Amino acid sequence: MENLKIIESLEKTIILGEELLTTFDVEDLLRRVVKSVKTLLNAEGATLYLIDPLEKLMISQVILSNKVEEIILNIDNTSVAGYTALHRTSLCIKDVYGDLSYIHPDLRFNRSIDEAHHFRTRNIITYPLVLKNEVVGVFQVVNKREGDFCPADQLVLKNFSVISGIAISNARLMEQVNEERSKTLDIVEHISDEVMIIDREGKLAYFNRKTREYLPPGVSVEEAQGRQWTEMFPFIKGLQHEVRKVIDNNLDKAFSGGKIPYLILTMKNNRNVVEKIILIFTSGSLKKLSQNLPDTVSD
Repeated sequence: MENLKIIESLEKTIILGEELLTTFDVEDLLRRVVKSVKTLLNAEGATLYLIDPLEKLMISQVILSNKVEEIILNIDNTSVAGYTALHRTSLCIKDVYGDLSYIHPDLRFNRSIDEAHHFRTRNIITYPLVLKNEVVGVFQVVNKREGDFCPADQLVLKNFSVISGIAISNARLMEQVNEERSKTLDIVEHISDEVMIIDREGKLAYFNRKTREYLPPGVSVEEAQGRQWTEMFPFIKGLQHEVRKVIDNNLDKAFSGGKIPYLILTMKNNRNVVEKIILIFTSGSLKKLSQNLPDTVSD
């Protein structure tokens, strides 16, 4: 019977994992992670503590319990979650109000949170969240709805911690990438050069404020995005061949120092294949081209 429950929980973990691994908003992901672990273990409450590497403290990120707000713990032997983080070990305690000295002489359960919120914690299960051999947090789940937490629950929590760790790591990485991209676009937006970004099919993904000045009359930024760059900026249509060459040969860049200088840079995916093209013209180049069609960039 216990093996059947483990298999069923593993199936649920895989299903939840597929959902978590496609969630890249960190705050939303953390809420989903804690909600999922509470559901998996059929518990009344759950908390995810993450470690602040600077202050060496554990701070509750998401608490699914009765009106409990932020909790800050030391990484030491004085709390259940702190002990779990310090020793990288799971704890499964049937009576948290009882004597916990058999685990460590300094270990006590802090009843003040229960008392402040008229809650009674009966039993607890914890598990360290480890990423790249570093403890980054602790899952703490309280009050099994039926009976006590058991070794099978520890196995479920172990499996879920692995998936959660990967999901959180991916989301954090994506957050960093988006922040860097946002900073880069902010810089590009305010430089004097004219810049546009297109995809492999030649559709406009982005163009800065200097480039927007040369959109066809009556065409808004929203209408231009997703359209062919040669349709929106026909006076640089002659660059099609050069852009195609960069894509077909998977080049990193191409440039011209001629009468109308330009630079072509590429953005590649994780398989090192060109995904987007960045076209950069020195300040005023597009103005010259748009006003003097015979001087358009040619193949």
